[in-house]
Amino acid sequence: MKKRSYILAVAALAAAVMLAGCESKNQDNADNAQNADAGNAAGSSENPLDFKVSDYVKLGDYKDLEVTYPSVLEVTDEDVQQYIQDELEGNTEYEEVKDRAAEVGDVVNIDYTGTINGEEFEGGTDTGYDLELGSGDFLDEFENSLVGKKTGETAVFKLTFPDDYDDSLAGKEAEFTVKVNSVSESSTPEYNDEYVQSISECETVKEYEESVREQLETEAKDESELEARENALRIAVENATLDGYPQQLYDFFYEDTETGYKNYAEFMGMEYEEFLGSYVTEEEIADLASEQTNEYLVTQAILEKEGKEISDSDYKKLAEEMAKENDYDTLEEYENDYGATYVRTQLIREKAIDILYESAKLKELPYDEYYADELGSSDGEELELDLSDEGDGGELELDLSDEGDGEELELD
Repeated sequence: MKKRSYILAVAALAAAVMLAGCESKNQDNADNAQNADAGNAAGSSENPLDFKVSDYVKLGDYKDLEVTYPSVLEVTDEDVQQYIQDELEGNTEYEEVKDRAAEVGDVVNIDYTGTINGEEFEGGTDTGYDLELGSGDFLDEFENSLVGKKTGETAVFKLTFPDDYDDSLAGKEAEFTVKVNSVSESSTPEYNDEYVQSISECETVKEYEESVREQLETEAKDESELEARENALRIAVENATLDGYPQQLYDFFYEDTETGYKNYAEFMGMEYEEFLGSYVTEEEIADLASEQTNEYLVTQAILEKEGKEISDSDYKKLAEEMAKENDYDTLEEYENDYGATYVRTQLIREKAIDILYESAKLKELPYDEYYADELGSSDGEELELDLSDEGDGGELELDLSDEGDGEELELD
């Protein structure tokens, strides 16, 4: 089975996860990383969607497609408790302390510089980094060396990277100089009825846990259906014959995607060139733009073949629904963030997928079998997108854990 692909498609972050039956009171709307006005993405007065689709696409089979999808993943008691624990940690508060040294469980804000043979190495230096001591985010030797340090003190120590660490660092000895800028102690809320009432519409722990289970079950069902829908589109694109593309359409998707990455880099305090060199390449952006271009061409061709269109009145109605689904109060606000052209491309995409999905011959596979490649693979770098509704912002972290998986971009 083909491995599930998680691509940093900026548009995907518009999705907001709602807690069924128990909507959170204190949840902030997640900031959208994609803030480009997609209607002007190509930097031109040309309409990116103004072209004759038949000049570029000859449809293949797109109805009655044989589409596999994963079974709905069962939600366990452990899943519910893990969600609750993650949320408790997300609501942990920190208060700076100046009268004592750092202890395990404290968060220290640090500036650190790592050298090997007297030379700084890539990823070994950062400033203003918040590290929870005992979290395992960094190697144990690193974190333990900061226990007992007070604000303003500097620790200098050596450590040896494990043999199974990142290839470029495995087995090497590094020296770190770490300045402790501040020490903060954490206070995690007690999990009880009062806490539940403060973060949700629920009155009791039992009611809250039931609502969490319902939410996770809904998400599991949505994931299964989404995979089927995306697979149907993938097959339709594979069956189609594509002959080039309108340059303005490709430019639209390229610049739209590039703008999203730039916003991520800015959000995390990185220069775009640094982000580009570490986590994505221009070639990957081009590949993603090509994929989006081809998908749009095929979906537009399907709607034309089916005699369907999105009129101005349809657009307003459907776009308002999409805006509401993505936690926007008004369509105008949604369009300000995404651009009317982008919104229209998504409406066309979804309408075409509806046609594909409704006619598809669906075949359910056991979850573990469907995702066998992914579940069995643990090597290489991983780009994680947490689309939860906890809204804790993002952080760029150097993984100095002893699992040896290299650097990781993590969006909590």
